[in-house]
Amino acid sequence: MKILIFNWRDIKNPKAGGAEIYFHEILKRAVNSGHSVSWICGGWKGCQKEEIIDGIKIVRIGEEMSLYLLAPLAYFKLKEKPDIIIDVENGIPFFTPFFSRKKKILHIHHVHKEVWAKETEGKGIKSKLIGYIGKFLELKIMPFAYRKTGVTTLSNSSKEEIEKEKLGKVIGIVSPGIEFYKFKKFEKTSKPSVLFLNRIKKYKGIDTFLEAIKYLREKNYKDFEVFIAGSGDYLNEAISYAKKNELNNVNFLGKISEEEKKEFMQKSWVFVNPSFKEGWGIVNIEANYFGTPVIGSDVGGIRDSVIDGKTGLLFSYGNKEELADKIKKLIEDKSLRQRMEKNGKEWAKRFDWDLMTRDFLKIIEKY
Repeated sequence: MKILIFNWRDIKNPKAGGAEIYFHEILKRAVNSGHSVSWICGGWKGCQKEEIIDGIKIVRIGEEMSLYLLAPLAYFKLKEKPDIIIDVENGIPFFTPFFSRKKKILHIHHVHKEVWAKETEGKGIKSKLIGYIGKFLELKIMPFAYRKTGVTTLSNSSKEEIEKEKLGKVIGIVSPGIEFYKFKKFEKTSKPSVLFLNRIKKYKGIDTFLEAIKYLREKNYKDFEVFIAGSGDYLNEAISYAKKNELNNVNFLGKISEEEKKEFMQKSWVFVNPSFKEGWGIVNIEANYFGTPVIGSDVGGIRDSVIDGKTGLLFSYGNKEELADKIKKLIEDKSLRQRMEKNGKEWAKRFDWDLMTRDFLKIIEKY
C-alpha cells in the first residue's frame, strides 16, 4: 500500500513526543514490510523541508498551526496519491475528508476536551481563544467531518470516551510498543530516588508532583532524590516553584538522551506519571521494562498501562497528599517495590512493536 500520514510533528521535531514515537515505530516497520510511507507535518526554524528517515518520506510545511491550513496544498502537490490516509488528531485533526476522497482513518490518541482549558489556564486571551476554537473543532466539527471515517486509538479508556462523546466509530485499538533493546545495566541508586520523565507541560501534572514533594518535605520526609527530565512550556514555572519552596532534593535534568533515559529509568526506585490525561503512557511501560514501578494518576490511558497494585500504584489525579503517601509507601516497602519491579518486567514483554505493527496493518488493510 501507499500510506500517507498527516501528523503535526515528526520524530526529529524538537518537541516530538509519544504520538511521533508511536507512528514512527509502526510506519518504519510498514516500510520494511514493503509498503511506501509519506508523512506530512509541520516544520521548525532551520529544518529540512524534505528528508527520508527510516524509509519514511518526511514533508515539512509551515509550523505548528499554519501546517493545518497548508496541508491540502501539500496533498495536491503529491506526485502519487495514497491508497490510505492516516489523519492524526492531536487536539485538532487535518479535516482530510474535505479535500480527499481516498480511503482514510482518523487516529485519536485521547480526547482533548478538558485539556484545552487545562493548557490555557492562567494564560492570555489569545491562548484562551485558541483553546475555545480547538475544543469547538474537536467536539462539534470533527464528528460531522469524519462521520463516515473509521477511528483507531490506543486504549479501552480512549475508546470509551470517543464513543461517549460521539466522535466516531472505533474500528481498532492498538497500544504502543517499546524497544526490547540491549542496554548497559545500572544498579538502583543507594539513596531512594523518584523520576519524572515527560514533557514539562501543565496537563502532564508536574505541578501536582512538585506539590507532593513539598508536602513530604513539610512532613520532614526529604531524604530522597528527585529527578525531573524533559522540556516544555511549563519548565520555567516548575523550576521557580522548586526554588521558591526550597526543594533542594529536586534535580532538573532538561531533555535527556535515550542512553540517559535508560540509565535513569533503571537507577530510580520509583517512576511517577501524574498526568491529567494520556492516550496510553509509553513511558509507564518503558519504566516497567527497566525494572521500575510506576505511580500514575487514575485517568484514561494511565489506568490502562499501569496495573494498580501489581506493576505500580494509581492515585486520584491532582491529589498531592495521596501521591505523596504512595511515593513514601513504595520507598519504604522494599518487598512491595521488588514484587512490582518483577511484575512490571513481565507486563512490559507484551508490548512488542513488531506485534503492534502487525495489528495496526491488519486494521488498515481490512478497512
